[in-house]
Formats: sequence, structure tokens, C-alpha cells
Amino acid sequence: MAGLLTPFELALSAALSHDPESQSKLIQFDQRCIAIDISDMNNVIHVHFIQDKLALSLDANSDADLTITGKALTLAKLGSDPDSLFSADIDIHGDVQFAKQLRDLLDGFDFDWEAQLARVTGDTLAYPIAHGVRQFGRWAKDSHQSMQLNVAEYLKEEALILPDQSQVNAFLSDVDTLRADAERLEARIARLKKTS
Repeated sequence: MAGLLTPFELALSAALSHDPESQSKLIQFDQRCIAIDISDMNNVIHVHFIQDKLALSLDANSDADLTITGKALTLAKLGSDPDSLFSADIDIHGDVQFAKQLRDLLDGFDFDWEAQLARVTGDTLAYPIAHGVRQFGRWAKDSHQSMQLNVAEYLKEEALILPDQSQVNAFLSDVDTLRADAERLEARIARLKKTS
């Protein structure tokens, strides 16, 4: 597994080399370590900051200044949405100030992956590939939202598993009525006890 981290380490180094401003900010984290606990993959990756470079390891004995725990897809979104670092889907333990600095670093990270793709494929292919990836991303997002709506509608209308809003309102009204009746019955029993 440790060997599998090498391509990621090289990719991060290449990305940082094309954003010198972000790379220079890494120096403030020199000799610090983040443990990234990928909960649904049962792996903890340690990110070591060494001057303006990053090193990845699976060394369980590393002392981390900050531990970030979440599912793989949630953690992957941090690159495009740094504020999600402080969402309910991610647990943070350790130096919270370090976490804020990390979020600011991610927020300012500007990597033109389309330009890097053009260096490999040429301008002619880079644009259609990038356009296709963006279209796929939009389609996946729309499909996900549509699927959620369709599943909810099916469970309410067809399978009759989930109640619709009118059923929920009727149920809550019945609960209120039952509560009021129980309070009146309790008061009446208390009065009867006093007269007997």
C-alpha cells in the first residue's frame, strides 16, 4: 500500500510546483503532520510537511498535530470546497488553528489542471477532454439530485413507506390531541382522588 502513495505524492508535488505561492506557504507548516483517517477504507495516511514539500506515509507511529476523519468521497471534495473541512461530515481532532490554516491554504490553491492536461495531450485534445469532464460532473450532480427526488417520491407515492406532508401534519395533530386528552384525564383523576 505504501508504494501506492508515491504517485499521489508526485502528483501533489507537480501541482504545487505550478502554484509557487501556495508552495511557499507550506514552509509555515514545516515539521508538522496531518493524519487523514479514511473511515470507509480503514486507512490512515500521514501527510508530513518538510519545508515546502509534502511526504505521504502509512506510518502508524507518526505523531499527528491534526487528525481529519471522513469518508473517501467527502475528503476528496476538500480540494474544491475547503470550507467542508468544518462540516458535520468530517471530524477534526487536534490543533484547530492548524486546521483553519490548512483550509486557507486549500482555498488559495490555484492549480490549472486544464493547462497541465494540454502539456500532455496538446491544446486540440485538452479542451474537449476538460469540457467532457465538466459536463460529466454537472450530469452526475443533476442525476444524484434527480435520483434523490425520484426515490423519495417512490417511497411516498408507490411503496407508501414514507408519509407525505399532509400525513405528517395529521399525525402531529393527533399527537397534540392525545396529549391534551391525557392531561385532562390526569387532572380529572387528581380531582377524584381529592374528593374521595
